[in-house]
Amino acid sequence: MNPGNLPTLLTRRTFLGRSACSAMSTTCLLNSILTLRHVNAQAADVLAPGTPYKALVCVFLYGGNDANNTVVPRESSAHAKYASSRTVLTLPQANLLGLNTLNDDGLQLGLHPSMTGMRDLYNVGKAALLVNVGTLIAPATMADYRNRTAAIPDNLYSHSDQQMQWQTSAATMNAAYTQTGWGARIAEALVAGQQRTSVSMLVSLSGTNFFQVGRTMFPFRPGPGGTPVFRLGQGSSSQDVTRYTAFRNILNAEYANLMEDAFADLSNKSIIEADTINEALRGTGTFPTIPNSGLGEQLRTVAKLIQAQGALGITRQIFFVATGGFDTHGPQLADHANLLNGVSSAMKGFQDALETIGMGDKVTTFTASDFNRTGDSNGRGSDHGWGSHHLVMGGALNGQRVYGAFPDPDINLPGHPLNTGRGNWIPTTSVDQYAATMAKWFGLSNTQIREVFPNIVNFDADLGFMKAA
Repeated sequence: MNPGNLPTLLTRRTFLGRSACSAMSTTCLLNSILTLRHVNAQAADVLAPGTPYKALVCVFLYGGNDANNTVVPRESSAHAKYASSRTVLTLPQANLLGLNTLNDDGLQLGLHPSMTGMRDLYNVGKAALLVNVGTLIAPATMADYRNRTAAIPDNLYSHSDQQMQWQTSAATMNAAYTQTGWGARIAEALVAGQQRTSVSMLVSLSGTNFFQVGRTMFPFRPGPGGTPVFRLGQGSSSQDVTRYTAFRNILNAEYANLMEDAFADLSNKSIIEADTINEALRGTGTFPTIPNSGLGEQLRTVAKLIQAQGALGITRQIFFVATGGFDTHGPQLADHANLLNGVSSAMKGFQDALETIGMGDKVTTFTASDFNRTGDSNGRGSDHGWGSHHLVMGGALNGQRVYGAFPDPDINLPGHPLNTGRGNWIPTTSVDQYAATMAKWFGLSNTQIREVFPNIVNFDADLGFMKAA
């Protein structure tokens, strides 16, 4: 291998992403080092030593979750109006999981029958509902929607555009903020002018995303078991030894080119940091309450990293996990039940795991998705919508409450002032409000919140679902 080719090869591997490594190989090492390069260069411990730890965990539901069947009114007349629009997608009133909501205006809200875990957390105050929330630039009316005024986001009902807008909180394609995610902007606002350490504040367990892309910060992407191992261990083959030794010799060589020399030094430091992270993870639990599902395994790794935060010396972290399958145009009832069961059991198991390590009130977990789905059915499933409902979970919540304006039972009827057609609701709460409320709890000042969220000047910046920091 020519040492002069290292930067080029590593740059190319950036776009391929992290790959799992079953054996020591130069390609695997190069790919993994580039992932860890972001740890060294972009990470930060942004607050003074001794500051209480806090984390945000975004659970993104790719495809557009059907909120109409996630949260349903159980009161008889309201449920009858829901059933008249949902037809083949109707969930029987008797099957809904009752929520002991402290402020539901008599609607007697219930969760989908598959969400027993989230029902249990909600009823003890460790979960809350954010209702009719979506991408907005300013409060919008039907006239705004019809005339496509500046209040209306670009490219509604498009998966890719709405995923981007949810994760950036920039609802216009011309905004400079579309280049960065609001998770990264929160981190960068806290980092500004303060000393950095070697452990990333941004961690993705679900590949690349808009949410964690910043101007100076990028997410670290570990595997389910931690970071790739760079040292030789018991059972290493002679080929492993040869490759590893050659690679370290390349990194330890003297380079006349300053960029090559700096890159080799950075790579060596990244190897040391990988060992540091893996060593910290060895002392973490197995967390049996978290199911062995795709989403569960992501959240198990998040729990391990949270448990290891003391050893890693970091007081703020922002995680991204995700699961898909929510684009339910076809037969929806059985598929959606399985999807929501997976989300509910993984989130409940994660919260239970956090409680066992004393972090239940230090971590706020929240759902997000492309959009809601239509209030009516296409005959088998549902189609793309707009305003949606979401769950927030954690011990720092003012829980067991509904935040925002739950749509009145007539919202799916033609002519309703928030029904753009087929029960597509104009949101009454914006993504910016949802995010800014958590950002304030996370440590941002009012000034920083206005800088991070470009549209918040048009809304109330605090919805009140987080306890005082």
